[in-house]
Amino acid sequence: MKRIISVISALVVTGSLFAGGLVTNTNQSALYTRLQSRNASTGIDAVYYNPAGLTKLSDGFHLSLNNQTIGQTKTVTTTYPYLAGSPRDFVGKVSAPVYPGVYAAYKTGNLALSLGFNPVGGGGGAEYNEGLSSFEMQIADLVPALSSQLAPLDQAFDAVPGVDDPGFRNITGYNSNIYFKGSSIYFGLQANASYKINDMLSVAVGGRYVMANNKYEGYIQDVTITAPVAYGGVQTPGDYLRRVADVPGVPAPTAAQLDGTATVLDDRTTVEADAVMKGSGITPILSVNFAPVGDLINIGLKYEFKTKMTLTTTVNDGKDAEGMFIQDSTAIADMPAMLALGVDVKPSERLLISGSFNYYFDKGVDYDGQEDVELNKIDKNFIEAALGLQVGLTEKLSLSAGWLTTVTGVNENYQSDLTYSLNTNTFGGGLGFKVNDMIELNLGGSYTIYQEGSKLYSHNLAGSGILIPTTDVYNKDTWVVAIGLDFHF
Repeated sequence: MKRIISVISALVVTGSLFAGGLVTNTNQSALYTRLQSRNASTGIDAVYYNPAGLTKLSDGFHLSLNNQTIGQTKTVTTTYPYLAGSPRDFVGKVSAPVYPGVYAAYKTGNLALSLGFNPVGGGGGAEYNEGLSSFEMQIADLVPALSSQLAPLDQAFDAVPGVDDPGFRNITGYNSNIYFKGSSIYFGLQANASYKINDMLSVAVGGRYVMANNKYEGYIQDVTITAPVAYGGVQTPGDYLRRVADVPGVPAPTAAQLDGTATVLDDRTTVEADAVMKGSGITPILSVNFAPVGDLINIGLKYEFKTKMTLTTTVNDGKDAEGMFIQDSTAIADMPAMLALGVDVKPSERLLISGSFNYYFDKGVDYDGQEDVELNKIDKNFIEAALGLQVGLTEKLSLSAGWLTTVTGVNENYQSDLTYSLNTNTFGGGLGFKVNDMIELNLGGSYTIYQEGSKLYSHNLAGSGILIPTTDVYNKDTWVVAIGLDFHF
């Protein structure tokens, strides 16, 4: 029972809930949503995707306002045999109704200066109305653990001539009320300076200030077991052990042991958590844009350096989940370096073919989050590739569609019901409409299909050393609806 709530502290809702790597979001504009490939952008969203490409803008001020509404369902199916209703589905709902992307750029001559503000990591809240399997497995363990603890007492009574087996061990089930809600947002404030060297080559240097804010709220309460009716039936584990301890004939040392265990269970089966983890870091960014054949081909290359970041914990109202959240404690939350390559081919004014590739240097990040822990969770670096197509139906109206695929590089040490990474395929589409020479509208939507994953592991039954084979099966689905307005002055 000592780990009954420890999993809460590990449930980090940060990370790429949507497009991007393990802890990086790359779905940062409405135009991206409908095309899925923007690494060679020369539009206003190049503030994020390809800062050097901003020198392709016309002279003047440019502004882009974007919002995405995003939903995700996370499902973990667990086969642990002592769970009620095993195999059991645990479902988490992730919601991000407001997911903004704001970009501004001023271009004059060969120079472009720009600012961006967006959620570079996290960006949603996850709600688990029934907790997760790793939460409830600690409760489910009560049934076999208490039955095993009480079996010798039953045998001792049964060995006495004329005394029947009292059946203290005959516990048949459990109930609990478990809830967890976590939210995470990594906002990034980015600034770039871009310079056109010649008609073919532009460069940019910039940086991003990342501000992380993770919130955790949850509880485990109303834990009961189904004991024999003769001894009270449904009741808390502690009350049942005290009732057994009071039965005539129970030896005094055994009764004292039962009373002590009951007190421990009272504490560990009623738990509350309310904590916040905050931190910040700096991401240096370098970018190169190369246009070897005029407007026909444009190539964007960007490198984001590793973001070093440490999160500090604040516990609210003493709700520390029985010491699992520690006031002023710290955790490593680095974001990996990323190399982004994009190629846009524009055979005509009304046709755009776009390809993008992202490579995340995950092997250079300590994903266990603790300096004194060395647990390898990454076998290879995360990659994603995308292809998009846009066709101009008229001078004002364009339709687009795109596909993006990802290949994760995590190993089984990373995978759990708390956080898992799966290979994906995302399909997006939408339209762009030029209202006039100053205003452009983008509407897009996308849906992500995840490749099912699984993990076979052994659960230590109530810390007894008895290992129970268990399988978790992981699934997700994600949808996005996006709108953006671009202004050119």
